[in-house]
Amino acid sequence: MDEYVWLNRRVDRGGIVWATVGSLAVHTLLFFVLSSAAIYYPQTGTSARFDILWLSPSSLPMAATATPDKASAAPASSPTAELPVSTLATVNPPAAEPDAAAEADLPDQPAEAAAGEPRVEMVAAKANAGKPKQPAPGPKKTPVLLPKVQADQQEEDTAEGGEPETPPPDPAEEAKAREEAERKKLAALQAEQERQAEEEAKRQRKVAEKQEAERKAAEKKEAERKAAETAKAKAEQEKIARDKALQERKAAEKARQEKLALERENAAAEKAERERKAAEAKRAEQELHDKRQAELQRRVAERAKQERLVRERERVAAEKAEQERRAAAAQAEQEQQEKREAERERVAAEQARADQAARERAQLAAEKARQEREAAAERKRLAEQALQEKRKAEQERKAAQRAEAERLAREREQQEAEKAEQRRQAAAEKKRLAEEALQEKRKAEQERKAAQRAEAERLAREREQQEAEKAEQRRQAAAEKKRLAEQALQEKRKAEQERKAAQRAEAERLARERAQQEAGKTEQRRQAAAEKKRLAEQALQEKRKAEQERKAAQRAEAERAAHERERLAAEKQEQQRQAAAEKKRVAEQALQEKRKAEQERLAALKAQQEKQAKERAQAAAAKAELARLAVAEKKRVEQEQQERRRAEAERLAALRAQAEQLARERLAAEKAEQARRTAVAAAGQLPAAAKPVEAKKETAGPRPSEKPPEEKGLVIPSIHGDLKLIVAGAHDVKLSVSFKEYPKSKRGRALTRNESRREKQLSPIVVKTPEKTREAIIEKTGEGIYTFAVETEGKEPAPLRFTLKVYEQSKAAKTKQLGARTITGKGVVARVLMPEGILWEDDEAFTGTMQDSEGITKFNADTGLVWKEYAQ
Repeated sequence: MDEYVWLNRRVDRGGIVWATVGSLAVHTLLFFVLSSAAIYYPQTGTSARFDILWLSPSSLPMAATATPDKASAAPASSPTAELPVSTLATVNPPAAEPDAAAEADLPDQPAEAAAGEPRVEMVAAKANAGKPKQPAPGPKKTPVLLPKVQADQQEEDTAEGGEPETPPPDPAEEAKAREEAERKKLAALQAEQERQAEEEAKRQRKVAEKQEAERKAAEKKEAERKAAETAKAKAEQEKIARDKALQERKAAEKARQEKLALERENAAAEKAERERKAAEAKRAEQELHDKRQAELQRRVAERAKQERLVRERERVAAEKAEQERRAAAAQAEQEQQEKREAERERVAAEQARADQAARERAQLAAEKARQEREAAAERKRLAEQALQEKRKAEQERKAAQRAEAERLAREREQQEAEKAEQRRQAAAEKKRLAEEALQEKRKAEQERKAAQRAEAERLAREREQQEAEKAEQRRQAAAEKKRLAEQALQEKRKAEQERKAAQRAEAERLARERAQQEAGKTEQRRQAAAEKKRLAEQALQEKRKAEQERKAAQRAEAERAAHERERLAAEKQEQQRQAAAEKKRVAEQALQEKRKAEQERLAALKAQQEKQAKERAQAAAAKAELARLAVAEKKRVEQEQQERRRAEAERLAALRAQAEQLARERLAAEKAEQARRTAVAAAGQLPAAAKPVEAKKETAGPRPSEKPPEEKGLVIPSIHGDLKLIVAGAHDVKLSVSFKEYPKSKRGRALTRNESRREKQLSPIVVKTPEKTREAIIEKTGEGIYTFAVETEGKEPAPLRFTLKVYEQSKAAKTKQLGARTITGKGVVARVLMPEGILWEDDEAFTGTMQDSEGITKFNADTGLVWKEYAQ
């Protein structure tokens, strides 16, 4: 098996096939050229055609002639032409093989031809000389020039050339001498013929021995070849069996893998079904909770909407005169509003995704692998869809702007109120559509997988059928080849047996019937050659017929492929024509739309330029009005601040006077108490020993010239500010306030961790009232987050009650009860976002909450507020 190379690649097999076909074509062309060409033999001066089918060394005419060395040694003017007819003798040509020199010049013939095929001789041109009569038809004769005769002729020529002065001889003597020379030549020729006959007999014996040895070697080689072919056929059968077994194992393994995959899919489907049911139950519970939360939020939103509508009506009444001024900035404001809406939608979408991720985490765990495969296609599709929607929205927006430019300023606020509801509905609809699309995608994926499995099974069955058909064809071809080989072997054996019988019979009768045996042998060879030639012609005709059928099939296949290519080319041309027509139509339509849009744009541009000219004039007037109003507002604010400072100074002076009055009253009361005690002591009601103690008590109290000791902090009652925290409780606590900047322009995004750490410690006004309460007051607040912290002095838990007041002295005053808490050590009481006065614990001020590993984020989709607190 290691000696053979099996090519499994289709490209290599195709290359080998084409190389084999090309080689066969070249050899066939050479065969026909050689079989139709004539070969000239300079030794005999004749030309004959090669019988290329039955060529053997004995068929060459050069075998019967002299060797090239002897022929070249003869002089150019050979006396052969001058000899009479009687000077040429007939010599029997060799019947079997040429001599060793001729045999060495010829190419090696196959062993099979040497062993099993009879030799066929090629007959050279006959000499012009006549043949002596023979009693029985002998073998063919070939004229041979004898070297001795040539030598005698040369001697005579020399003798004649050496005596030029002698007179010419008598004609009778010349005739007599000529007859004598002819007799000598005939005797020499007869002796040479006998010698050649002996040499021919020896050569025939040697050739027979050599043929026998070659036959045995050929038989041995044939046996080895047959053994090799048998081993090769057996190896091919074993390989086919192994391939078949391997295919069966692969098919079984594939079936087992498919069965395991089906079982895994069933198990995964069952698990996914269980998880889906659990997720559905959880989702139903979550949806119920969401519905309640949504209902609560809707009520809050409705209440806020009513309040906003009341405020909007008031504001609209005030802004009605400025609507024309705002028309110029409507587009920029609308774009900013769209950005805010997009940010709100993004925040709402993030919250929705977070809620959905919390609900579907178990389900996403099972579908994670499939989602990763579909993510790229889905992102691409969503990007294209978003791009198309964006283009469509842009076109619609532009059309709406052109059509509703005048109404947009009057109806913008109402549209904003409706857009919130539309976004909520769109979010719900989008969520429902996404779930439906996901279910359809899963169903389509399952159907596609089932179709792929069915197609794979069908292809596997077709491949197995093709392999089986190919194996059957190979088996039939091998059987046919084996049958033909056995038939040829039987014919060869039969021919060999007949040849051996003929040789044995010929050997027994060789002495008596040599000529008759030669004739019979020649006839047998001729018949065998004719039979073999007939078989070869028949095989050639069959081969030509098969080649013609193959070429006809190839031509039919080529014609069918040409028709198919023409049909495909026609279809492609038709499609190209239709595509060109469609492209032309779309181009014309786009050109018309472009022209129409250009006309509309020019008209709109002209109208816009006129409108902008008007608006610029209005804006200049409005700007002057605003400058005047700003100056007036600035003056008013300065006056209010001065009045507030003056009122604050008066209030502080009154508080100081009140505090001094209280101190004086307390001092008068203490003096009265001392006088009373002194009167009692003087009356003898108290022992004398008690006087030093009383005097000691008097020294412990405050002196009349000293002020009473002040407690920690500034004890001033009834101080008001923008932000106040009231702590009620009997325990002594320490209040601290920190501030983080969070301007309104940055509230569309959450603070980073670094920004959250940039806190400033403030020193609030701390007031201690007689009702065991403490107040921490921030008079003027900025835009940011205020954090109130309380720290107890001891380690014992301190039960306290907290109240927060925002803008206590204004119309927008708010009072929020934070409830009672037990503080141990230090704790945060409240976080307040100013200037809105939004409390972190107030969930009604937010529309959603998100929690991650860093902290908690709360947002309001209506106002765009995002507030994040990081975990400590």
